[in-house]
Amino acid sequence: MNPILKEILSWILLVAAALFISTLINSQVLSLATVKEVSMQDTLYENQTLVINRLAYRNRQPRTGDIIVFYQEREIGSFPQEFLRSLGNMNPFKRSENERRNRLVKRVIGTPGDVIDIADGHVYLNGEMLDEPYVKGLTFRDSFELPVTVGENQLFVMGDNREKSKDSRTFGLIDLSHVEGKVVFRLFPVNKFGRVK
Repeated sequence: MNPILKEILSWILLVAAALFISTLINSQVLSLATVKEVSMQDTLYENQTLVINRLAYRNRQPRTGDIIVFYQEREIGSFPQEFLRSLGNMNPFKRSENERRNRLVKRVIGTPGDVIDIADGHVYLNGEMLDEPYVKGLTFRDSFELPVTVGENQLFVMGDNREKSKDSRTFGLIDLSHVEGKVVFRLFPVNKFGRVK
């Protein structure tokens, strides 16, 4: 075989393997998200880049206090579906406008079986006032009727910036099948680099 052709083929195979591995990781293990709104301030700010652990909830459910990324209008698909979707979104920062609008970052407040209520500017979890040192502003009710018992395979979520967040108080409970993963790390900006709590 011609040495030049052999070199070209080896480069093509190398690029294809790298593309396959990066797509596999992005669709199944870790993915990136960019914060687009103020609803999670003062924990997360606009334009911060986050790492999402897509394996975090394979063997367990989210816990109260976890920060998650989920899709408001679509379920997370099967392995091949997510792999192909990830391949189509080679640049994780260039998702479609519709997908960006429906991909939200919020904090888990209630898990299956929990009773959630809001009174006097505070959240009550199973009758006890929830200690939320991360909250910005007061917490008020919205259009979703409370108190509510979180159903099986559902979550009640809210943004930390309670007066500026569209969350379960507005759109109701979310299905676990819509959860992409747990926010575990902040990559950017560099001065905020580190674990997210």
